[in-house]
Amino acid sequence: MMRDAYATFLECARRVCHALSKCYACRGSLRRVFLAYHGVASIVVWVFGARLSLLLFALLTLPRLGCIAFALIWPTPDPSFAEGKGMESFIQPTASGELLSGTFGAVRSGGTRFHEGIDLKPYLPLTRKGEATDPVYAAMGGTVEHLSSVAGRSSYGRYVVLSHIVDGVELYTLYAHLASVSGLIKPGQYVDAGTLLGVMGRSASGYSIPKDRAHLHFEVGLRFGDDFDSWYGRQKFSSPNYHGNSNGMNLCGFDPLAFFEAYRQGKIANMATYIRSMPTAYVLRVNIAQVPGIVRRSPGLLGAELPAEGVAAWDIAYTWYGLPKQFTPLRATDLGPSDKPGLIRLRAVDREQVGANRCRNTVRMKNGKPAIYSDTMSSLEMMFGMKISP
Repeated sequence: MMRDAYATFLECARRVCHALSKCYACRGSLRRVFLAYHGVASIVVWVFGARLSLLLFALLTLPRLGCIAFALIWPTPDPSFAEGKGMESFIQPTASGELLSGTFGAVRSGGTRFHEGIDLKPYLPLTRKGEATDPVYAAMGGTVEHLSSVAGRSSYGRYVVLSHIVDGVELYTLYAHLASVSGLIKPGQYVDAGTLLGVMGRSASGYSIPKDRAHLHFEVGLRFGDDFDSWYGRQKFSSPNYHGNSNGMNLCGFDPLAFFEAYRQGKIANMATYIRSMPTAYVLRVNIAQVPGIVRRSPGLLGAELPAEGVAAWDIAYTWYGLPKQFTPLRATDLGPSDKPGLIRLRAVDREQVGANRCRNTVRMKNGKPAIYSDTMSSLEMMFGMKISP
């Protein structure tokens, strides 16, 4: 009951901050001052005799662009990133104690295990029992796609997934290991950046997270398919899919910390351009004459206009970890004699990136040659909604 009252208070405080920021943002010189610095709106209150601090990190800068394309905020009250402090101030490492283990990429088990997001440590005082109390906020305005309030149904524990349409790209953000999910949100609801989603915790399934490593696992990225249940059913898994299209296997993240840093520096003039400009590790020629759902949801990822006569095939550019970052539609006249219907082949490969991959079954070196592995084939099946053979 106390936690619900606290959640309600934080939501009211967030709305006040949001209104104040709008007020300042529309006032001539004050607006310029406001946009020139990384905003941190602070409210200090007394509740049940304890001093609580709500710090809403508002990265409303983009000083060189002269306008705000979208609002992005830090998903916890911790101001460390906004203040330019090092990662040790806000990243929660694994039991190894290695700081990078809490960041994105091939950062675990000597580079052989991939971590899809970043782990953010608690900032506010713990409870008497040593549990985290930090509220978790929506990083961007978007739609609530999924709420999972039963910890035992996913390795994410209790988690929330939002979708966001920015510059013709549908992104997802994911907030995992929550102690509780806010009762003020529901699937299908639109929420503003900064909306309370839940409370940081250590919920999980299949393993346990100790109190001293409670954290928010945060992801941002793209969703592969629109009918994940069909793909999941073909795999003959032993447990049901409780999460619809928001199952983690249907999601592919990119580096959240790099994303926040690029935003802070005003380097994201366009979200689609930001994603398409990520380093290309390999390009697949996919001889399937249909438009996948991810392209319909994210036309900003198109590398060229859809041909009026219809699509005959695709060149899909991927990052080394399997993010499909650009889709170039092809006409029948663009294809060669080796391009048979249904055939999947490598069109181009960055051998340095692919050769360094030791933890993702995307494209890897096999007997000195690049080869397509299972993660890439699964992503294609999810995107195109059909069984595919390499």
